[in-house]
Amino acid sequence: MVTFKVILGVLFGLLVSCIIIWGVVSYQNNKASIETAAGVRHTHEVIEQTNEISSLFKDIQLESNAFFISRDSSALILYRTSRDAILPGIEKLRILTQDNPDHRPCVDSLLFYVEGLISFTESQVKIKETYTNEQIGERVRSHYQFRQHLREAIESIRHGEESLLINREMAYETSVVSFNRTFLLLIFGIAVLLATTFFLIRYNFNNSVKAQEEQRKAAELYTKLFYDSPIGILISRAGTGEIIDCNYAYTELMGFTKHELLGKTIVELGIIKTTAERNEIVKEALTRGTDKDVEVQMNRKDNSPIWVSLSMQSILIDDENCLVSAIVDMTAHKEAEETIKSALAAEKELNRLKSNFVTLASHEFRTPLTAILSSANLVDNYSTGENRSKVSKHVSRIKASVNLLTSILDEFLSLTKIEEGKVEPKTERLNLRETLESLCNNFRTLARPGQKIIYRHSGDEEIYSDPVLLGNIINNLVSNAIKYSHDNGEIIVSSAVNAGVHVSVKDDGIGISKEDQMHLFERFFRASNTGEI
Repeated sequence: MVTFKVILGVLFGLLVSCIIIWGVVSYQNNKASIETAAGVRHTHEVIEQTNEISSLFKDIQLESNAFFISRDSSALILYRTSRDAILPGIEKLRILTQDNPDHRPCVDSLLFYVEGLISFTESQVKIKETYTNEQIGERVRSHYQFRQHLREAIESIRHGEESLLINREMAYETSVVSFNRTFLLLIFGIAVLLATTFFLIRYNFNNSVKAQEEQRKAAELYTKLFYDSPIGILISRAGTGEIIDCNYAYTELMGFTKHELLGKTIVELGIIKTTAERNEIVKEALTRGTDKDVEVQMNRKDNSPIWVSLSMQSILIDDENCLVSAIVDMTAHKEAEETIKSALAAEKELNRLKSNFVTLASHEFRTPLTAILSSANLVDNYSTGENRSKVSKHVSRIKASVNLLTSILDEFLSLTKIEEGKVEPKTERLNLRETLESLCNNFRTLARPGQKIIYRHSGDEEIYSDPVLLGNIINNLVSNAIKYSHDNGEIIVSSAVNAGVHVSVKDDGIGISKEDQMHLFERFFRASNTGEI
């Protein structure tokens, strides 16, 4: 709107300027017309005056000639009348032509010859005798000379005035053409300015209508967002905390009517217990301008406590600092959180008891297993005779089973330690090829009939690793390969040391179905295709 007002002001100024220029040009043209008219009148007066002088001059000549020829005294009356009038006429002509320096010599010449003619005529009038033909001829020649000089002077003045008249008329015509051109240009400029002003007003009107429509939509959207929002919204004065406005969701959440809330503070209503607590809640929003997800316990109208999440924004309303607060009921979440915390504590206690049981059971199982292993060694040492090979075979199976049970117990203990966060890898320098080859030799005694355990290595041999964890990993993979592979199958253990350490175990057993692969890293999971294995 400011830009439009400025443009409209400029256009109005230009329009006023055009009108002023038009007035000035009209005034100057009118002045020029008046001056031209005055000049034309003046020229006509000069020409009329020269004609009058010429006429008086002719009367002087004719009447004097008539007297000389006829000696009639009545001719002298007209002569003297013309004589007395011609000199004032020349003086009047001098006054009329005083602004034109070019006419001054002509007027002086005219006066000189008229005075000469009058002097000559007066001298002749005093002579009483009759003129001879020779004297008359001399008089005629003298009059002709005077007449010739007077005609030249008068014609010079007339020619000058006529030229001046032509120049004035041309200047006037030029002025009229210039005025007409300027007038047309001004009319065109005023028309353009008026058209521009009209279109600007129209454009601004359209924009104003559009802005009003957008403002109406924005107001409608604000009303829907504010009053119909499912989230409680509260507007209060930042300094005093006095409630300015709130929506329906907030009144429902707190149990108050809107009339009860407006003009009060949340401390007066008992929603927050103390002013100090309220100031602490809004401190961050007033300092930084915004604060989000502040969990606060409040009291409803019936004094029942609820947990809410506050998000606050500092805004200006009528140049006053206010707070807009969005309130979300978190009571159900808090109750669920407490329930989850209780369940988590129970789970932790159950895991602790389970871990204690596993640790205790593992230690308790080791004693009989150790006794079985010792007895098997003694039986192997005491066996003699032809049954020794059979006894040794069974003793080896007993040892292998004991070792397998011991390994399972180690796995349970390792899993317990992992869950308790007590496993810390202890790396040391070891020979990967020798370590894995030794483990594979041990597994060959547990292999099924016809199964072959093949070990391959490439690259460097020395690495840094935890031998216990590495042994558990290989034990898990190879023992599963032995269990779930067919007789006479191959189990290939490969290791490689290049940029890193890569260990793989490959078998041609039953494998794991795609449906069961998603459970691959779950504890104690058995695939659905294991059957009775």
